[in-house]
Amino acid sequence: MSNGNAIEVAILGGGQMGRHVIEHLRDSRLVRAITVFDRHPERMESLKESHGVKTAESLDKVLEDEEIRLVFVTASNNAHKELTIAALEAGKAVMCEKPMATTLRDAEAMVEAAERTQGFLQIGFELRYSHLYGAVRNWIDEGLLGIVLNTHCIYCSSAWGRHDVWRAKSKSSGGMFGEKLSHYVDLPRWWIGSEVEEVYATCAPNVIPYYEVHDNYHCTYRFKSGAVSHLTFMMGPAATFKGDPLQNAVSQQAGDGHMLRYMVYGERGAAETDVFPRTIKRWEFGENDYGQTSEWVQRETWSPEQDFAYFHNTHDQALDIVRRVVEGEPPRISPLDALETTRLCFAAELSALENRPVRLDELKTAGASAPGGTHREGQ
Repeated sequence: MSNGNAIEVAILGGGQMGRHVIEHLRDSRLVRAITVFDRHPERMESLKESHGVKTAESLDKVLEDEEIRLVFVTASNNAHKELTIAALEAGKAVMCEKPMATTLRDAEAMVEAAERTQGFLQIGFELRYSHLYGAVRNWIDEGLLGIVLNTHCIYCSSAWGRHDVWRAKSKSSGGMFGEKLSHYVDLPRWWIGSEVEEVYATCAPNVIPYYEVHDNYHCTYRFKSGAVSHLTFMMGPAATFKGDPLQNAVSQQAGDGHMLRYMVYGERGAAETDVFPRTIKRWEFGENDYGQTSEWVQRETWSPEQDFAYFHNTHDQALDIVRRVVEGEPPRISPLDALETTRLCFAAELSALENRPVRLDELKTAGASAPGGTHREGQ
């Protein structure tokens, strides 16, 4: 495709994620210019000097610019709804980072705006682009695992260190599920290919007392197909970063309490993804006169330079979205698909808040009442 098809793109939010997207878009021959708008002028000036982008003095300047066809919403979570709807109504294609919004009502409004304007809207679930998790999906599509019946994720991470970090505040983040765990809710939905019927989540008291959101969850989802997925998450004890300073972040965290591991069990085989040892494995099930057999048939690994392509592939996601907009293709992940993952996040928060199983159809008729992620009294 020639550069004559290249478009102009805007970044709404010049923080860390906005900077990453700018760096990704430099690799696309389909982007001829990038404009940044941020409510902090010093951020825009810094990006102008370091990355050669254009800047806009107001959001209206971005929305009124007919040359800008695609907007990346990389601002804080509580701004997602307002910026996304404004851009859709201005005729822009929109990529919005996860979570969709800090309330289910706002997420539903974003989908409604995309449908009303017939606009392009894709939410940033980049793990569907990641080589590690895509390999599991390919094995499922090829029938190597059979029908997926059970998945289990164990995720232990370091804390957001600062007392004032916005991600730990319920109103600005929308809760731990939306801000951090929505990826690991989305993956089982993608692999299993069925909708969740019921969720039950429970939490121990917080290790980190100044967080407004839970720092731990044990969550089980029951799918309409009969499959069951479980997510165990704990924040706080991992990643002291006292290892070899010449190693990258993933290598330093390996063996330092940080874990991100999936087991996926099907009728015909199983798969394991393990981020910090940098491995993915597959087993085939069989049967002999003694009983069931299990044979380890495949193992892959990757180099440190490939880390983010394997488990957080925001690079290929950004370039694919640009290509889709240029070529007039629909989003790879539809707004309704992203909404179902978002609904599951709020169902889990509600379950933990009220200490009971929550059926997903409860939130389809009562989205406005879904919680924003505040943890229970005394936690």
